[in-house]
Amino acid sequence: DALPIYLKLITLNPDHFYGLYELGNIYFELGELDSSEYYYQRFLGVNKSNDKYAQNIRLNISNIQFSRDAISNPIDVTPVNLGVNINSNDQEYSPAFAIDEKTIYITKRMGDLSDTRPNEDLYFATLNNKRWGKVKNIGSPINTIENEGAFSVSSDGNYIFFTSCSRSGGKGQCDIWITSQKNNRWSEPQNLQSPINTKYWESQPSITSDGRKLYFTSDRPGGYGGTDIWVSEFSNRGWSEPKNLGPTVNTTKDEQFPFIHADNNTLYFSSNGHPGMGKSDLYLVRKIDENSWESPINLGYPINTQGQDWNLVVARNGKTAYFSSDQLNGLGGLDIYTFELPIKLQAEKVNYLRGYVRDAITKLPLSANVELTPITGESSTITYANPDKGMFLVPLKTNMEYALTIDKNGYLFYSENFNMPNIQTDEPIEIFIDLEKIELGNTVVLNNIFFDTDKFELKEKSKQELEKLIVFLKENKNIKIEISGHTDNIGDSVHNMKLSKNRAKSVCEYLMDNQIEEKRLTFKGYGDTRPIVENTTKENRAKNRRTEFKVIET
Repeated sequence: DALPIYLKLITLNPDHFYGLYELGNIYFELGELDSSEYYYQRFLGVNKSNDKYAQNIRLNISNIQFSRDAISNPIDVTPVNLGVNINSNDQEYSPAFAIDEKTIYITKRMGDLSDTRPNEDLYFATLNNKRWGKVKNIGSPINTIENEGAFSVSSDGNYIFFTSCSRSGGKGQCDIWITSQKNNRWSEPQNLQSPINTKYWESQPSITSDGRKLYFTSDRPGGYGGTDIWVSEFSNRGWSEPKNLGPTVNTTKDEQFPFIHADNNTLYFSSNGHPGMGKSDLYLVRKIDENSWESPINLGYPINTQGQDWNLVVARNGKTAYFSSDQLNGLGGLDIYTFELPIKLQAEKVNYLRGYVRDAITKLPLSANVELTPITGESSTITYANPDKGMFLVPLKTNMEYALTIDKNGYLFYSENFNMPNIQTDEPIEIFIDLEKIELGNTVVLNNIFFDTDKFELKEKSKQELEKLIVFLKENKNIKIEISGHTDNIGDSVHNMKLSKNRAKSVCEYLMDNQIEEKRLTFKGYGDTRPIVENTTKENRAKNRRTEFKVIET
């Protein structure tokens, strides 16, 4: 509607500064790139300065050139609307999942995007027989009469980080809040407070799959202009002072809607400051190290359009993407769509482990502390088994080896090893863990103690497990244990007996070197005399090659 008015203005004054500027913008938003570039160039002929208008135009001219190339070389994607159970003639956007992808969470905004008093709430739907059920309002205490949305779900589904604006108890206009789920109820949300929230605008959180880092958007001072993406790390001291992701990711314009994939290395985000198709495009950037990123990659046309392209999330398989758009033939306004990313735009595939912790005797569920640690020494994933079902869920990268430890006061800890390259399955892993109480004669298999073949020197990657055992012994000062070594039945039995004894001795010596009293420790080798499974397969023999400890005094 504005177009003929500005055209008339230019007929009256061909060099009208603002008229030329607005005509270029209007044609750009209408997708008429040649006309847009024509008026932009006329503007630059009139305005010889390098003011903000000229800078914006030069950026948009580069966007025009990018758009022509992108439209001429579209990527092969076919977005599919998630259907009437998720979408409606209202606005649906900002999808989010826990890592099992059994529940979808969305933001729903009633009415038109032009409404000056919007009502945004969180909704959810569950997956039944590969079909999404009808979305339901998540209700109180998360939703209020104010606006809630732009959120992230922890891998285990037990926490939601979300944005709420003008909510009682906030520090600024929009803040990031957290709520936890116990016994199928969401807790009263808590403001994340300083240093995450400030008097400025904080929004659009994305939590890493290990729960250690929170990416979010803010216009706080110290950025590069507009809104930037920041990250804070969680430790036993709480959230760290947020760090700006730097000029590779952030620009003088707006970077928004960060989504860190479950691989913890691939970040998808939107920006109107990098070369793109229009108002805001979607990009991916991969982590080089903890302080630097590769150059952003525009996801291309038709994922990106000349409209606002936001809210992209990617499933744990690294290729199934979900996003919101009002540029497609949807049910009305913004709808949520899914499509498969081309290989070059995919993240790393991630699996997950679902475990159930029980009392070994009663089989009743137990709450417990859960720690999943990469053998390579990367940061651990720390969570808990919830008390009503004893269930926990942790992500597993398909190219890594992990040590899993479960511990609870009054019980022996549990140890397991997951060497993912050797686990050839795309199906989630499910295990049942029976914890034994600290009682005479009960044993623990130390599944993350490693030796080279026919050697008894501890490998470096055994240290994580041994540190867990040291902590256990220091917390339970009255118990004495026997460390035992075991082999499979390959080779000479006498040799196996000697080897197993030396391996048990190596563990004892490590414990004593780390302030565990010698009088609390004994060691013994059993060779191949006590297999836990028959030595009939390669896998079974690996299980029989083990180190254990047994409680011999409490």
